Amino acid sequence: MVFRQAITAGLLPSSDVLSQVLGCLRFPHDSSLKTTFIDNMGISCDMPHHPNTNSLLEGFGEYDIRAFSVLEEGGLLGAVASTSTKYSQIVIDARKSNIYTAEVSLLSTLKSLKHRLAAGARLPNVTILLPTEKKQVDLDEREKTLKLAGRVGQAVGSLLRRLGIKYQGEESHGRMRINGLTLRRWFNPKFTSAPSTGAPVELLPLPSRLAKGIADQQRDIRSLSL
Repeated sequence: MVFRQAITAGLLPSSDVLSQVLGCLRFPHDSSLKTTFIDNMGISCDMPHHPNTNSLLEGFGEYDIRAFSVLEEGGLLGAVASTSTKYSQIVIDARKSNIYTAEVSLLSTLKSLKHRLAAGARLPNVTILLPTEKKQVDLDEREKTLKLAGRVGQAVGSLLRRLGIKYQGEESHGRMRINGLTLRRWFNPKFTSAPSTGAPVELLPLPSRLAKGIADQQRDIRSLSL
């Protein structure tokens, strides 16, 4: 990668350059691509409107996993601020970040929390600080200042909605909060019943799913022959 060659040569990337590199590692927003990722994992979700499976994917279906190492290197070089996940309250300060840097910072935090959950640790709340914009408007012949969500805030909010993570607060207020219990549930999606039929839903490795399908077909054939 040209980025890594530049670092090896002693060139320090700016925050803008780092964000551009991360943007090159971003996946297009295509549902068929997500389906391909799930199939490649050998997982079949047998339901028409399946629950969110983003937490099961590397990079959460949004970025190539190399984006995490690029962001880490950028943090070590001082190109971007690093977010610590060691404390009981995690704060992601994206007020001076570019869009792609803010997105990968959030995903990198989720990746770290996923490992903490796997180790049996309790997940803390996550607060995201976002830049806002001010706009002067005339209301009832009086000038009033409104706070609007900036591009970074809009991007982070859209990312959370795509991932299916519920949050408190609004982008225009410059602060969003994700509850630790919400994250715990998101990392462990439950597959209980199909919305329309009430039939059991299964998230099985593909070989097991195929074997079950063959067994079901054989049972149906035997019942018809009786």
